[in-house]
Amino acid sequence: MTNRPELRLGGALAPGILAVVLFGLMAMIALNTGFSPEMEGFEGVDSITAEIGYAMFDLDALQSTEGSIPDTEAFLAAFLLIAVTLDAALDASLVLAKREEEGEPVTPLVSQRQGPGDGTRSGAGSSDRTTATDGGRGDSSDDADGAGETGGDTR
Repeated sequence: MTNRPELRLGGALAPGILAVVLFGLMAMIALNTGFSPEMEGFEGVDSITAEIGYAMFDLDALQSTEGSIPDTEAFLAAFLLIAVTLDAALDASLVLAKREEEGEPVTPLVSQRQGPGDGTRSGAGSSDRTTATDGGRGDSSDDADGAGETGGDTR
């Protein structure tokens, strides 16, 4: 007889509840937003990008007077907030993607580890095996035809 799966309660349930609450909040915002049947847009404006750029560098003299968009600082604040958020996400992705073995960063496609400045291999932890292109270690004594392999990694 098999046991029934049990629902884990407590701390493991919190992320799921938070996701459901955030989904509900976003759904309520989308459903309660009044969308006009006819979109207004920015009529008579040459370039919204130029207006935001002038606001960014505080160039009031260069802003167009006819057809200009007043109060573009709100657009500027949103632009800067998105830029900082995307920069933080990029930095975090680089930190997470950094590979390390034995506490040292791994350089891709290196055939052997070099000692500091002298072109020799480092003594500690090095062997006669070279780094394969897939990140694994290749053994120089492997058969060329692979007849003795059973499949999978041998470590």
